[in-house]
Parts: sequence; structure tokens; C-alpha cells
Amino acid sequence: MNSVVQNSFMKSLFFGEIREDLVFPFPKMGQTTSETVQVVLESFRRFAKDHVKSTEWDEKGEMPREIISYLAELGMLGLAVPEDLGGLGLPQSGYARVMQEVASVDGSLATTLGAHQSIGYKALLLFGTDEQKKQFLPDLASGKKIACYCLTEPGSGSDAASIKTQAVLSPDGKYFSLTGSKLWITNAGIASFMTVFAKTVVEERGLKKEKVSCFIVELPAEGVTVGPVEHKLGIRASWTNAVYFDHVRVPAENVVGGVGQGFKVAMGVLNHGRIGLAAGCVGGAKNALKVSIEHANERVQFQKKISEFGMIQEKIGRMMIGIYAAESMVVMTTAFMDNKEMDYSLESAISKVFASEMAWECIDENIQIWGGAGYMKEYPFERWLRDARINRIFEGTNEVLRAYIALSGMQAPGQQLAGLAEAIKYPLKGMGLVSDFAIRKIKQSILGQSITRSHPALKKMAAVLEECSVEFATQIEVLLRKHGKDISLQQFAQKRIADIAIDFYAMTCILSRVSCSIEEKGVSMCELELGIAKAFFARSNRRVRGNFKAMDRNDDDAIKLIASKAYEVGCYPFDF
Repeated sequence: MNSVVQNSFMKSLFFGEIREDLVFPFPKMGQTTSETVQVVLESFRRFAKDHVKSTEWDEKGEMPREIISYLAELGMLGLAVPEDLGGLGLPQSGYARVMQEVASVDGSLATTLGAHQSIGYKALLLFGTDEQKKQFLPDLASGKKIACYCLTEPGSGSDAASIKTQAVLSPDGKYFSLTGSKLWITNAGIASFMTVFAKTVVEERGLKKEKVSCFIVELPAEGVTVGPVEHKLGIRASWTNAVYFDHVRVPAENVVGGVGQGFKVAMGVLNHGRIGLAAGCVGGAKNALKVSIEHANERVQFQKKISEFGMIQEKIGRMMIGIYAAESMVVMTTAFMDNKEMDYSLESAISKVFASEMAWECIDENIQIWGGAGYMKEYPFERWLRDARINRIFEGTNEVLRAYIALSGMQAPGQQLAGLAEAIKYPLKGMGLVSDFAIRKIKQSILGQSITRSHPALKKMAAVLEECSVEFATQIEVLLRKHGKDISLQQFAQKRIADIAIDFYAMTCILSRVSCSIEEKGVSMCELELGIAKAFFARSNRRVRGNFKAMDRNDDDAIKLIASKAYEVGCYPFDF
């Protein structure tokens, strides 16, 4: 395996290897970071109590522009910007905790802040030169400039490589002429700093190719037009606009990450943005759980509090379990991000998918627990539901991310299998590769995987991961041998692989977190966490086993036939 796989927990798992050294012990926030975060949270809570008017903002479809200025005064526009450039210098763990809090207060506010710094100027922060950072970051951290991220186009959503916006280099090489349009850009209505992606012509090995590049566009600028505010289902108070570029002159020094490197930049930014979004989902779900518990303890039906009924208890239990799992995944993934040496691309995507679907379920179940009252605008719950819906679309739809998780995870095993096939043709030349493969397979079949760092009280749960990891690698090898390069077309299989990976990562994070809690407090003091772990593992193991079985025995062909017939007739064709 290469060094990238060795520094990725989930990519190693696709080889059947559990890198427990990467996930044990469970990460903790440093004291300095914790103290800074606590100060920020306390300041934000006071601000929110006096200034955040979510119902009014939602009805009007806008929030006052000065709200952003207030947040800037609290330092919340430069949370991860280095201190010497005007920010708070928080690591990703601290940033995620703050975004969780913001999202628990208002979805539109979280969207605005996240669009500014999770993605808006993140390319500059991750890939910018020292000169670019010194030029722009102080104003972005102070709120003098507001940022937006311009990637999506009318014909290009999750398929970022298909963008049509063009940037043509001038004959003297001093500037690019930018022409095209971007759609649904959060913060575009208030932005003075745009991270824009466009196709450029680059020369490679004597051939000219079109490749994506990343540009900084400062506003106001001649040729830039921002469209009217879009009216949306949820997060209605956030600014969402189309942006049009008509031969906009962009200085050559405003390229971020190098000409032709825009796709790498975009994916790097989204890997960061997804974990901020996942953290926000945790905040929203915690809100829903809190009010659900309050209502269940107060509402009386059939001479009993509804909290005594099993179906309500099951809902509350699932909400608790889901939040604990998502929070554990966010904490683990931000630790990977702060490590700087880790590849966290799969973990970030997995956390986003799990957390966004968990939050939707929690917020939806809250309405169910409240019954008719939950459906009324008198309460904020219907707004929470509308606001939460975008999370499964933002930062890459969950369907595309599932395909990404599966295909990215299978890439290295696929390359190894391809290399093995070549090595078998030339046994002397490829002896090292063949022997490495054989040794790994022998270890997996005879020794299996052994988790040694989890607490003994969780031995049975660790055994689930040990057993599943070997089966997971086997299933991946079978799929790759069966489909080869055509695996990219097998989305039914991709979804099952992704769902297994998601469950596996969640179980791993829970195992690590509960082990840490037991070691600190003792078994007797961890009754709740042990209960959460036991329930999650039982449910997750059933899902994983079901997905393993469905690799061979499924109704995929029937579903494909049904869909194809539906496409033909264009509607539901039956009527009684």
C-alpha cells in the first residue's frame, strides 16, 4: 500500500486492515482550544439571545446585513484564520464545535457563516501563497470582505469537472478574462470576495488541454453581475444568488493553487466544508432531541405521559444513538484534519452523509412526537425541517458522495489487483507484489483482524468489527474481479459498499469513544454510553450483514426494470 492509504483509516479498511493506531485513543480537544471555544460560545449565546430573530427572518426571507458585522466583532468570521492574520487560529476541532452551536440557533446563520469560511475563502487558506493570504485574510477575518464559493453552474452540480465557465489568459500573461455563470451561490448577494472555478487551457507534454483553475475575484469588478435573491424552501434568510461573469479581468496573481489545479483545490475545500456541515447537523439534531424530550415528559394521553409509551421511547433512543454516533465521527475526523499528515477525504464524506441523514430523521421525528402542534407555524419545528432538507444536497449530494466513498475506497485495492494480474504474467519481475498480496491474504484468512486497544467491556463489539473487516475486503475483491473498470457503473453495489463503510466508521468511532470514557470513569459510570454502543452495534451489524447478503441476492434487476418502464410511460401507469 502507498503512504496515502497508510495514513487513511477508511482507505486501509478497504484492504481489510483496521488501523487502530489511528483511532485510539479517542481524540480530545486541547485545553487552549477548549478555553477559546468556550469564550466564543458564551459570546455567541449572548449575541443570539438579543439579535437572532429566526421566525421574522424566515418570513421575510432575509436577515439584517448588520448581523454579519456583529458576528465579525465576535471574531466569528475568522475562526480558523491564523492569529497573526487577524483570526482566532482555531483548529478544525474547535471550528466544528462553534459551527455546531451556530446551527443549533439558526440554519440560515450557520449557512451564511459556513459559506464564508468553510468554503468561501477556504481555498485561499489551504492553497494560497503567503502573499495572497497576507493580502486577503485580514479583511476576510474582520468582516471587511465577505466570501462566497462559485462552483455550481446551471449544467454542473455535483459533477464539478463539467463546468463551462472559461478563463482565457491575455497575450501578455498578466490577466485572465473570465466569462460564464454560476448558480445558487450562497453569500453572493453580500460578497466582495469570490472563489471562482473556471476552465483554462494548459499545456502538458506538448498538448493543450482544458483543466479547471481557481481564481480570486474581488468585487466590485466590471463585468460581474449578481442576480436577484433566490426564494427557497428553507434557510430562507441566507443570501442565494446567481452570478454572471462577462469578460471579467482577473490578475494572473489571483490564481489559487496553480493553473490547472482547480479540481484538486475544489475537492480539498469541499472535504473541509463537509465536516463543518456535519457539525452543524449535530447541533440541529441536539435541538430536536431536547424539545422532543421536554414534550414527551409533559404531554399526557390515555392517562400516561407519552414518554412512557414504547414507540416514543424508541424514537428518543434512536435520536440519542444517532447524535452520539455523528458527534463521535465529527470529533474523530476533525482530529484527522488537525493531524495534517492524514488523508481524511473518505471520513469527511462519510460524516457528512451520516450526519445530514441523522439530523433529518431527528428533526422529522420531533414533529411526529409533537403531533399536530409540530406541524403548526406557531412552533419553529416546521422551519427546522425545511432548513435541514438542504443538508443532503449541500457540498455534494449524498448519492454522489456514496458513489465517491465506494469508488475512492476501492481505487487502491483495484490498482493492486491490476498490478497483481500484470505481475503474474511476469513472475520474476513482480515477485514482491505477489508475495505481499499472498502474505496479506494469509494473515486475513488465518489471523483475521485483532483490535487490542478497545476496553475489555467492549470485546463483543470489537469482534463485530474484526469479523466484518475481513468480509468487507473479500466482498470488494469479488466486486473488482467481477466488474473490473465497469465497477464505476455499478451504483447498486456502490451504495451497499458505501453504506457498509459508513456503518463501519460510525462503529469504530463509538468503540473508541466509549473505551476512552470507561478508562476515565469506570464501567459503572458509563451505563448510558454502553447502552448507546450496544444498541448502535446491534442495529448497524444487522444493516452490514444485510448489505453483504444483498451483494449476491437482491432485487436489483427488478428495480432496474421497474425504473426503465416508468421512464417509458413517464408516470404511474395503473388506476383502479
